[in-house]
Amino acid sequence: MAAKVRMAFTLTVALTAIVILAALTPMTAAAATASVENARDARIFELLDDDQNGSVSMMEFKNNQMLVFYILDRNKDLALTADETFLPADVFASIAGADGKIDTLEFLEIVDSAFKQADTNHDELLDRQEFIALLHRVRNR
Repeated sequence: MAAKVRMAFTLTVALTAIVILAALTPMTAAAATASVENARDARIFELLDDDQNGSVSMMEFKNNQMLVFYILDRNKDLALTADETFLPADVFASIAGADGKIDTLEFLEIVDSAFKQADTNHDELLDRQEFIALLHRVRNR
């Protein structure tokens, strides 16, 4: 009898653990995705911040914008397709030329505009918070 009670208790605990894990999995996956995204964003900021002073100047942004373009341009055809960017389809379409791609000149134009819009305190520098806000705006359009 005691063995049956222990087995029932063990089974109940195991099933409860499975239910709890199943309930937490979506939250854990979302948290993991957010964590990866935050780490990637921080790394991009660090790469752009050449002098590592905690802000990205327009010059640092300009010096590195083609690096960003080349990183995104996976097939190295000097044009970005929708699948090479993280932009929503409608945002990509509004930027892309008649050919349905973003070439280097189109990219340079939007990057300059993006910097100016992201510089919310108008100090001609992007701090980490302004940069992360820019990335979130672009991703969530």
